[in-house]
Amino acid sequence: MVLYRPRAKDYAMAMRNLKIFDSPTEMDNYLIHFHNLYNLIDDDYFPKIIVPSKEEKADHRNGWLHSRYVLLGNVPLGIFDSDTLERIKKPLLEIEDDGNGGLKCQFEILNEGYIFFLGSDQWYGHTTMLGYKRSNMTAPCARVDDIAVNSDAFTQALEHFIAERAIKIVETQRKIKEKYNEKKRA
Repeated sequence: MVLYRPRAKDYAMAMRNLKIFDSPTEMDNYLIHFHNLYNLIDDDYFPKIIVPSKEEKADHRNGWLHSRYVLLGNVPLGIFDSDTLERIKKPLLEIEDDGNGGLKCQFEILNEGYIFFLGSDQWYGHTTMLGYKRSNMTAPCARVDDIAVNSDAFTQALEHFIAERAIKIVETQRKIKEKYNEKKRA
């Protein structure tokens, strides 16, 4: 899975626009479409105008251990990380209408199943997205208030959750492996 955040005024704004992709090529295609760079492409199947920077840094604010700039020539378009979650596949997000004017989506991250609901509260006049682990539907594992009830806003919120959750899973697995190796050496 490739994590991408656009270049923005501040970190919080950039993270609100986080995107996830299956591959760097998918990210490149998104950037070409988003920035309308079709006139710069020589080969439609292998665009070479967007390149990663050579310098890699760990961003401990969000757990991206291999962050690099994605560049158009020498202009940074954003920051991406294709190594931290490289062995995790981006889940397929099939958003459905729940029949009550809201949306729902089910997906899996490394064998953990989730179900998310997004709808508006008729009494209080705001929207809420709630996410549950399918194995424990008693308490939500995620909540976001006041987002638009449309598939684009729902997808954005889901991608943000998926990226954060996948990083937590990878960090936990890495820490368990480090403790195991320390015990083994002792």
